Amino acid sequence: MTDFLIHRFIPGWQDTRDARVRERYGILSGFVGLLCNAFLFAVKLAIGLLTGSISIAADAVNNLSDGLSSLISIIGFKLAAKAPDSKHPFGYGRSEYIAGLAVSFLIMAVGLEFLKSSVGRILHPAAVRFSPVLAGILALSILVKLWMGLFNRRIGKAINSAVLLAAMQDSINDVITTSVVILGMVAGQFTDHPVDGYIGVLVALFILWAGWGVAKDTLAPLLGECADPESAAEIESLVLGFPEIVGIHDLIIHNYGAGKSLASLHAEVPDSSDFVAVHEVIDEAEKLVWQRTGIYLVIHMDPISLNDERVNAARDLVTETLLSLDGRLSMHDFRMVDGKKQINLIFDVIIPFEYTPEHREALRRNLTDLLKRRDIRYNPVITLEHRM
Repeated sequence: MTDFLIHRFIPGWQDTRDARVRERYGILSGFVGLLCNAFLFAVKLAIGLLTGSISIAADAVNNLSDGLSSLISIIGFKLAAKAPDSKHPFGYGRSEYIAGLAVSFLIMAVGLEFLKSSVGRILHPAAVRFSPVLAGILALSILVKLWMGLFNRRIGKAINSAVLLAAMQDSINDVITTSVVILGMVAGQFTDHPVDGYIGVLVALFILWAGWGVAKDTLAPLLGECADPESAAEIESLVLGFPEIVGIHDLIIHNYGAGKSLASLHAEVPDSSDFVAVHEVIDEAEKLVWQRTGIYLVIHMDPISLNDERVNAARDLVTETLLSLDGRLSMHDFRMVDGKKQINLIFDVIIPFEYTPEHREALRRNLTDLLKRRDIRYNPVITLEHRM
């Protein structure tokens, strides 16, 4: 069924990097969610009114509210697909993350409500009557919600969508809570203890934990996070594939929504190079990264000395000294300004994020002392930074 819907309603479904294809995936998921929840709402409401069951009617209203998540998904994808303009030159892709955050809040709201009702059942036990009709309706709801969860998981992973993965979690939570209701009905036939209440508390806590997890996943790209290791490794491999580029550093990837990223890096080239020719190589590298990854890359060129034995020896000395202090340290942008009384060693050091101001000062002091032991004229000019 999932493959049929994708192939039927999403032209060019294979090209998940295309913004229009992503939008169609998101809208398809949203409409499927609306239709499934509307179906469950209609069936449960009709049976609830015919049988006079308040619980079934109440669950029908819950399915109606679940449709709100689907509507949020549709709005999020429509906004994310808007073309860039003067106010937002990088587009509206992050709207999808905002939609996912809204869905996470709905998940946590359901968790809090379920926790409240479960505690109430423990404090005020009540007999839970087993009804074949009610059990059948709940079983149907489980099957529909389970399929919705698998459907959203398939599409969410295909287009790497936080909002669809949040919708998947919402459906799975519904499967779990409905299963608890059925378990409580069955347990109520054998014991007077509020088994469903105790299990409900555990499930409610799980739902709250899952909702918080979804919120963190959608907040991370909104706040700004480090480069994805796989994307960073691919960019590094592509750029270093050009023999004129001997090293890279300071790679930064800015995420403006799924499939919309801007990156920058420093490329090290020999200072003896023909810089007109190297500039052409830089252009080719930027173009290749765009073609292979869909990431718009800007490269800053750093000339470095490779043929001066004294500079190379000093660079090796600094690298060895750094590693002796902390194996996690690395260095780049090394330059040496020579003089008779003073030799400036200018370089940047990448340090771990957990370094405190005291650690930083100790590093500067120890590194300077160790280098001066090798040559009193050495004057390290150190810039400390974190890996992006």
